[in-house]
Amino acid sequence: MFRKQVFCIVLFICLFSMAYPICSAYHMQRVAVLPVFYRNNISINKDVEKIITKALVDKFHMPLSNIVTFFEIIPETEVFTALPVHLKDKKKSKLENNLLAEVADKLNADIVIAAELTSCRSNSRTNLEGDWIQETDLAIRIISYHRPSGKYTIRQDHQFYLNDDIQLGQLEYMADHMIYGLLNKIPDYR
Repeated sequence: MFRKQVFCIVLFICLFSMAYPICSAYHMQRVAVLPVFYRNNISINKDVEKIITKALVDKFHMPLSNIVTFFEIIPETEVFTALPVHLKDKKKSKLENNLLAEVADKLNADIVIAAELTSCRSNSRTNLEGDWIQETDLAIRIISYHRPSGKYTIRQDHQFYLNDDIQLGQLEYMADHMIYGLLNKIPDYR
């Protein structure tokens, strides 16, 4: 009986003393989250842009990340300085794949992720019967670049809403629903 207890205690100590060196040897990955890009002909909705940016950052936040850090999010100011000059103004151009590789090299980032709004329009109007109709058109494209493997992952979604339920047709609601659906299809390379 005493031998079993001593064996269990020794085994318990060995297991927990080995867990710390294994976790501390893990190389955390640096992640650069680019600002939201959009086509030149799209009017900007700052609320939608905030929702998308927050979702991109939250993609790489793990539970208990203050104990074992898997990802280090590069500060927004550093990412902004690494962007080419023509992309720093208010009218951002189309998002190209090679931009992500350039930013990854400049910042020494393992993962670079960006979102692009390719369509963003919302309109409320009344029909002939006097009922309010919500018409919303939203399209988002996500590009992720993993520098160690050199792989690009591109996912996109387009949703169109035309109905009398104004809450379901709001751009913010649709963007929140759409971005999390897209981000679930992007690997996090843990």
